[in-house]
Amino acid sequence: MSPEERYDEVKEAILTHIQNMFVELEQEMAMSHQEKYALLEDSFEGAADEDELRVAFERWYADNAEDLKLDYDVDELWESALNGEWNYDNYSREANDDEEDLEEADTVFSDSKDDSDEDY
Repeated sequence: MSPEERYDEVKEAILTHIQNMFVELEQEMAMSHQEKYALLEDSFEGAADEDELRVAFERWYADNAEDLKLDYDVDELWESALNGEWNYDNYSREANDDEEDLEEADTVFSDSKDDSDEDY
């Protein structure tokens, strides 16, 4: 086997292994999230009013936030849900901030692309 063939074989083996590992991790994460969501639904079943919903949510959050690695505290999530201040495309609180970040990233990418073109 030539060094080039060995290179291709090793590269493909590593990429395939990592891809399969990521797929498995994503499936496990999805199942975990579904279970956490079901627990939240169940905790809401016994609530009779908004105050009881809040208590149930706070308990669910206390039990699950660490596992879910949520970057927001319970009050932020509660208020965001009630006020509709969430961009589900990228899980951030305000779409305007994200659009500015994307524009900045595009500018940086465009600048670096232009710089790289000059090297050739």
